[in-house]
Formats: sequence, C-alpha cells, structure tokens
Amino acid sequence: AYRDSSGKPWVLPSVRAAEDVMLKANENKEYLGIDGDPAFVEKALKFAYGADAALDRIAGVQTLSGTGACRIGGEFLAQFYPGKPIYLPVPTWGNHHKIFAECGLDVQTYRYYDRSTNRLNLEGMMEDLRSAPEGSILLLHACAHNPTGCDPTVKQWGQLIELIKEKQHLVFFDSAYQGMRSK
Repeated sequence: AYRDSSGKPWVLPSVRAAEDVMLKANENKEYLGIDGDPAFVEKALKFAYGADAALDRIAGVQTLSGTGACRIGGEFLAQFYPGKPIYLPVPTWGNHHKIFAECGLDVQTYRYYDRSTNRLNLEGMMEDLRSAPEGSILLLHACAHNPTGCDPTVKQWGQLIELIKEKQHLVFFDSAYQGMRSK
C-alpha cells in the first residue's frame, strides 16, 4: 500500500473515484465466475495489449491481488511448461520467490539492479539471460520495478527483446504497477 508521511495507508484518488462510481451504480455483491468479470478482463487486456489486440489469441483472468495473479500464473507455468526454470530479478518483490517455488518451479535469479550506481545492470542482466537455458521462463516487471522503481529504457527493452527471441525464452510479466510510473 502507498503510505502517507505518518505511515498510514493512502488510497489513490482514482481508486476513491472508482468506489464512488460503483456506489452510485448500486452494484450488487454477487460472486463472480472463476475467471472474473468478462467485461473487466476484456478492458484490462485491451489496456495491456492495445485497443487493436487480437483478443482471440490472448487469455486473461481476473485475480485477487498480485499474489493471486502470480500464483495462478505460476501454477499454469508449472503445468504447461514443466521442467523449465523461472528466472527472477535481483532484487524483486519479496513474495515472488516463495510463490513460484510453491508452484513447483525451479526458481533462479538474474542480475537486475546495480546498487552502487542506482541503475539497471543491463550488462549483467543480458549476460545472465544469455546464460539461462533456452526456453527458460523470465519474470519481468512491466514497469515501476518493485522494489527499485528502475526500468529499462526503450532502447534497453529493444536489446532485451532481441535476446529473448534469440533464446526463445518465455516472458511472464508482473505488471502490478502498470500506469503508476512517473518519468
């Protein structure tokens, strides 16, 4: 949670506005189906992949929290990509290691952040991802890397994409903070 200067949780104004809209619409409290609210999922997919994305080629489900999303994703990966290691950045969100290990995935790491420069360690990251077995699973933060806030530049993303394609790695994006990064 975001916190104020007193350490108390601070709710984003956009979240408060969404709550107001829901209250005024007199939404019911009916349980959703196992894959969530289809209209919400469709809008979320269009937000993430673009308005013109071929939604017939993309799967999505609504989950409870980032932990729930990672757990469902981890279970999917363990079932459909058995024996493939998952590589997590150093550092990463504290729950990532435990979630993916509990799913039965072989958790490995790659260099990401250089604390001595407070910058992305692109050279170390590229070296580690190049050394990973072909077809490995890579967890990447879509933006606002947690916990550093340090993201690759557009040029660096291009270099990473080329390496990922070359090595045929599978990317699992954690996009918990999509839209919350400032430049």
